[in-house]
Amino acid sequence: MASFDPADAYSARDWELIKNINEGLLKWKPGTSDELMPALAAGMPEISADGLTYTFTLRDGIKFGDGADLTAQIYADSINRLLTVGPTCPNGVADALATPYLASVEAPDSKTIVFTLKAPVAYFLQILASATYTPANPNNFPADKCELFPAAPIYGTGPWFISQYTQGEQIVLEPNPYYTGTLPAQVKRIIVRDFADPQTEALAIQNGEIDIAWRFLGPELFAQLQSVAGITASTINGGSIRYLILNHTKAPADDPNVVKAIASAVDRNEIADTVFGGQVNPIYSMVPPGFLGASESFDTMYASPNLDKAKEYLAASGYTEANPLQLEMWYPPEHYGAATAAWMQVIQKQMEATGAIKVTLQSQEWSTYVAALTGGEAYAVGVLGWFYDYPDPSNYLDPFVYNGGLGTNVSLAKEGTDYGEPINDKAQQLLDLMTQADIETDLTKRADLYKQVQDIYADLVVTVPLFLNPEYMVFRDNIHGSDHYATPETLNIAGTIEFNYSTLTKTP
Repeated sequence: MASFDPADAYSARDWELIKNINEGLLKWKPGTSDELMPALAAGMPEISADGLTYTFTLRDGIKFGDGADLTAQIYADSINRLLTVGPTCPNGVADALATPYLASVEAPDSKTIVFTLKAPVAYFLQILASATYTPANPNNFPADKCELFPAAPIYGTGPWFISQYTQGEQIVLEPNPYYTGTLPAQVKRIIVRDFADPQTEALAIQNGEIDIAWRFLGPELFAQLQSVAGITASTINGGSIRYLILNHTKAPADDPNVVKAIASAVDRNEIADTVFGGQVNPIYSMVPPGFLGASESFDTMYASPNLDKAKEYLAASGYTEANPLQLEMWYPPEHYGAATAAWMQVIQKQMEATGAIKVTLQSQEWSTYVAALTGGEAYAVGVLGWFYDYPDPSNYLDPFVYNGGLGTNVSLAKEGTDYGEPINDKAQQLLDLMTQADIETDLTKRADLYKQVQDIYADLVVTVPLFLNPEYMVFRDNIHGSDHYATPETLNIAGTIEFNYSTLTKTP
């Protein structure tokens, strides 16, 4: 855990815990990837004709786990805390999911909450379903500062509360006695243990020390556990992707021919088959299959691997076998699992198969690496993974273009703007289409805009999408999901990767 504070937490692990002890106005229906349902709200919101105002009514009888009532004013105060205190918190969630969108949040009476947006946002309801928009209990989280790790017990409005925790070891959750929502706890206690490495976790599930292991296991350990008696092993088609990030203002990735050559030379199927035994899926857009408007623009444009075309791009910039491009490619050796070094070596071999690229692989510890790469100054080419904040195509595109683009620099960060300054006319065209798509509420029109966006994105080679990583779920055979919801075979976890502990039951 990095934080329990909704105004600060910005990782999948943190959000999982927060959303089990807390609920927002809306939540994803268990077992689905596309169905929002009311949680704290009595129903779906009233949305103004101009798309700027969302009005919610709280349902009756909501209490925090310590018995304190939740009122509309307390909820509004919590979101205003997100806007005022959140930007000073270390993990940056407010600047990503709140301040760009919210003009104000008000409570005109004890049951009514009114959001006013700076501009229409087509995916605002999905953002509202995130952990960021759950109410921070004022008895745990002070109004004037971040509180990443308040003393236990930690109470929210959800079906559980944190009765105790030891940072880096375990978190104990018990049922919220005041919970009146639709997902009451089915077991008396949940213990979430931390493991230093996936191998130790795999051994614990195999030996029956724990009941469930997930997200930490890689494909190699998952494959081993599939044959263990008494264990169910499942994969979930989540939204976790891997990609090359290219800095368009740092040589040699500032050369359009170089980035097009990289896009042409990479062989995603070889990576999937030789490193992962076919357990990952190649992707040809940053927007994964199944999302609105998803296309395969990189396959259409580059049909990689196409070494002849890669050589043409390289020759156009003067790189040949006699004068090869010297290319450093950076990666974090531990953060995405031990296989990262192996698939980077495959990419190295693929680039060098052009005869006109000489690759030097460089590795760096994660905390140093990610700041240097996304800061847009240190590395020309690196590796990153991404999992969406909300399941919408915008969240697979906007972060890599707007205001520095996490190091791509196709639109340079500029103070006073949410979008930055595009580096050329094509980048400006990309930015214009993306901002249109952000506010378009007609799904057919929006899907068409995103198809155009993906074509220009691929032409610029903003990043190079590589593969979609499934989530690995392993559990003992006496652990069950709920038949009341979809996908009980994966404990009611679907593509949103929402893990509701309240759907779990355990038989002897």
